Amino acid sequence: MKTVDDIMAKGNAMSAVKGDTCVRELLEIMDHKQLGAVCVTDNGVLKGIITDGDFRRLILSTQDTLPTLFMKLAGHIMIRDPKTVVSGSSIDDCLGLLMRHRFWVVPVVDQANRLVGMVHMHDLIHTKLARND
Repeated sequence: MKTVDDIMAKGNAMSAVKGDTCVRELLEIMDHKQLGAVCVTDNGVLKGIITDGDFRRLILSTQDTLPTLFMKLAGHIMIRDPKTVVSGSSIDDCLGLLMRHRFWVVPVVDQANRLVGMVHMHDLIHTKLARND
């Protein structure tokens, strides 16, 4: 049976930055990786996440000019301690988490909370349809 490890984006395919990365760079990475989120790490340990929705809410809630907004840092705007799945989790458990919380993407971590991948809802749906269950 497949696990999240079989379908997750990993290595260069996932989007991860350090806390001192500015919003402008985050947007470029998010656009390039097309996962709808960027994970924030410190020495590989997951510290937070920033999603497309988080950016929309940030833009709507701020009075900052665009240049000022672009200079904000990931560590200041990230969602701290995001929901995650552990490496080796089942496809069904991951799908259940995403559906319960209405997420599109979730970080995959190891037992030490190091980021090892990211799973997008589209990959889960594709896998479920291919298995016909």
